[in-house]
Parts: sequence; C-alpha cells; structure tokens
Amino acid sequence: MLTAETQLPKKPILSPKPSVFDYLDFRDYLKDAYAFKKLTNPRFSENAFVLAAGFGKNSRGYLGLVIKGKRNLTPKSIIGFARALDLSAQEALFFENMVLFCQAELEKEKIYYFERLKISAHGESSKPMALVDSHLRFLNEWHLVVLREMVSLVDFKEDTDWIFRRLSGKITKAKINEGLQDLLTLELIKRDTQGRLVQSEATVLFKDGKDNFKNTANLHKDFAQRASMAMTELKYEKRAAQLITVGIPRSKFEDLRREMQEMTQLLLKKYGHETQTQEIVQIGIQLLQVTE
Repeated sequence: MLTAETQLPKKPILSPKPSVFDYLDFRDYLKDAYAFKKLTNPRFSENAFVLAAGFGKNSRGYLGLVIKGKRNLTPKSIIGFARALDLSAQEALFFENMVLFCQAELEKEKIYYFERLKISAHGESSKPMALVDSHLRFLNEWHLVVLREMVSLVDFKEDTDWIFRRLSGKITKAKINEGLQDLLTLELIKRDTQGRLVQSEATVLFKDGKDNFKNTANLHKDFAQRASMAMTELKYEKRAAQLITVGIPRSKFEDLRREMQEMTQLLLKKYGHETQTQEIVQIGIQLLQVTE
C-alpha cells in the first residue's frame, strides 16, 4: 500500500497534439506545435527544429522570427517545416496552402488559397475554416446582409419558401439555407429562448478605411449593379434616387467623405432600431472623384 510519502510521482497530463486542420494562421500553429514537441521532449529546442527542417546552424532563431511575424516562409522552407513537424501528405498540403493564404497580400489571392485550403482539408472538420468561409460569403454575397435584416421583420418565418417569395425569387432556396447557417456561424443572428431566429446586435458596422476598404468592395459593386436595374424595373413608389455633380476644391474631398459617414450614422440612429419592421430597404451613398 502506498502512503502519501511513498506515492509514485504523477506523470504530467499532456495536451492533445495540435491538429493543423484546426488553424488558419500558420504562425499560431507553429507556436503550438513547437510547444507540444517541447512538452513531450524537454530537450527539444528551436535549433533542433530548424536543423530538422534542413537549415544550417546559422539559422538558429529563424523559427522564433517566423512565429513573431518578422520572417515569412519560402516554398523551400515550407517543405522543410512540414518535414520537421512530421506532417502527413495531406497535412503538409494543408500547411502549405495555409502559409500561402496567410502571406497573400491581394484579396483575390487569399480567396484562391482559401479555396485550396478547403480542398486540402477534405474529410477533416475545421471550425476556423467554417468561420472564414462564412465571413467571405458575407462580404461577397449581397443576400446575407438582407437575410440578416429579414430576421427582424414582424412577420418573419423561418421557412425557405416564405423567404424565397419575399425576395421575389432573386436567390435560390439553397442559398437561403446556406445563408442562414452562415449568419448563425458568424453569430450575426442567434436563437432566442423560444428557438426563434433574432439578430445578435441591432446594427453591424464596417469601418471605412484604407486598410479594409477592399473587404466590402464586392458588396458595393453588387449593390450598384442591382440599383441600376432597379431604376427601370421598380415602380417609383418603391425607389428613390438623388444625384449631385459639383466642382469642389481638392482639399474638400475628405470633408465630404466625413459628412457622408455622419449622414449614415444619422440614418442608422433614426431608423436602425425600429421594432415593427415590415420591409427591408437598402440605401447606397457613393462619393466618386471623376476627374484626375
């Protein structure tokens, strides 16, 4: 019988090995994967990792620089890191696409590599990927914004046929079902205590700025196309349009941008918290410099 004094020391409880499919930021994965290797083998070091990846002794510290975002991975180092991480062929393919996705600078490149990520993750569930997939659709498909607002309608029915009719068949029933699931995944809508769909927040704002203006470009482009069609297809009672063309000093452009933002805030403050909504409308305000 073991007494308190003679009990054998307990083995440390190890965290599960990080799965590459649970990540969309390769730097986070590298950090956790290295920590796991260090936990299972205290003698393991960053130097041992880079040597296993095929780098020389002069590359010590390289792993830390990559994890901190101070260095990127090259095609050659991607292969070496996958080898050092003991990744299977499918895991290595996913890791490669994840690196390229994270290091891509253009939006179209990110979308391209994200699609490759989904293919390389075939058969593997990934909550982060599901989240980004829904996020990309929200920023690129107009009906998700509309579906979120439709949930607030006083007569809203979580019925595909009902939504299809209210949108005049402008989107497919499959897209409606996918869109509602995307909104739930993004937590832009939720279920109340009675199981009914409701908005998680009254308003969702996308900040206008140089760093993220491209993220909503497709939404604005799509709105402009549909607004153009509405000018001839919708009855006058269902539309309104104003257009101003003026000459201004170049220094006044940013003043106009600021006043547009203030006007948007004013409209949201006045109309964005209605509780008896019966129709969904969209208001587009654009400021374009037409001369060079």
